[in-house]
Amino acid sequence: MTESQTLLHANKLCVGYPNIDVLTNVDLAVCRGETVGLIGLNGAGKTTLIKTLLGLRQKKAGTFSLNYKSDKKREGKQDAVAYLPEKFEPPAFLTGYEFIAFSLSVYGKKLDREAIRLAVHDLAFDLKFLDKKVSSYSKGMRQKIGLLATVLTGCDLMILDEPMSGLDPFSRSLVKDLIKAEKAKGVSFLISSHVLADMEEICDKVTIIDQGKIHFFGAPHEFVEMREGETLERCFMDLVLHNR
Repeated sequence: MTESQTLLHANKLCVGYPNIDVLTNVDLAVCRGETVGLIGLNGAGKTTLIKTLLGLRQKKAGTFSLNYKSDKKREGKQDAVAYLPEKFEPPAFLTGYEFIAFSLSVYGKKLDREAIRLAVHDLAFDLKFLDKKVSSYSKGMRQKIGLLATVLTGCDLMILDEPMSGLDPFSRSLVKDLIKAEKAKGVSFLISSHVLADMEEICDKVTIIDQGKIHFFGAPHEFVEMREGETLERCFMDLVLHNR
């Protein structure tokens, strides 16, 4: 694996609080055109890990590099990572178009209405709502506008924390198709989700987190075979119960 192929890499990374380690010895990598999933129970440390990788909180030990930007040197591309947080709430006073335009401006990009029209179609988002205030949106619509803005940045690496939150089964299917389409263009994803059936379908690799440790990093089918189970969800639950 060459440096040019690896957009994210963590080596023996330890994250947490001054007197508490949330995760220890985290080793993972995301390569170009690859989707990697973070799997763990509530409080397992998935969001804490993501925030550490984004530089939003301090690491305790170990090293990481994110899209050519070292945690030590802070060098490289500044606009190659897009992030959709778990508790996403776009500003209620903006219209959909205004929010997307603002998001793109952060990356020095201009609004391309044709690109937006195509993206909106891919997520079955009613185009007329882009001219309406976000305050009028349902939870699912707010989640979709966040996903649209994230994808339209065109970043090399997209980090999505619970991207399926608030979406119905039809919309979840469309989001998975969108992720697969972007991946085919060479875009990489780091995704946290509790919907393990979705993770099994779209992820090239998964990181299994429990009790503050990484128990597995690799292809979902390899984990299923290793646990001698039938599905990723069943095998994950077997591991969690075994650790209690």
